[in-house]
Amino acid sequence: MFLGQYKYSIDSKGRLTIPVRFRAALSSGAFVTQGFDRNLIVWTSESFEHMAGRATAVTSTNPEARVMRRLLFSQTQELTLDAAGRVLIPPYLREYAGIRSDAYVVGAGEYFEIWQAENWEKQLEEVADPVANARRFEHFDLSGG
Repeated sequence: MFLGQYKYSIDSKGRLTIPVRFRAALSSGAFVTQGFDRNLIVWTSESFEHMAGRATAVTSTNPEARVMRRLLFSQTQELTLDAAGRVLIPPYLREYAGIRSDAYVVGAGEYFEIWQAENWEKQLEEVADPVANARRFEHFDLSGG
């Protein structure tokens, strides 16, 4: 499970350091794709392959399904950790997310997100709203039982 938030700099070649806590989960590979909030999502190979299998099972006669498949597969890149624990984020994905120098790596459970620093700091304002958070959690049973 991916937890926490970490701030890193992107180097001139487009490489981003992955938190040490996340690296073991990526040992068999990972995939990065566009997120839904002008961010990036990184999936483990197993999670992405499961999702890809579901996407390819959708009929190609449905126009929305075709667009979804194009979005998923054309905007995804396989990642490999180098010896220093970095991954190379392709230019087209960095451009999509607006990542130029600083980025946050943010745990989101079964995947993690990569955010341009200013966009994540704005997102934190939304996440810190106690009234909105109470509303977000009102339908979840958090009793632990």
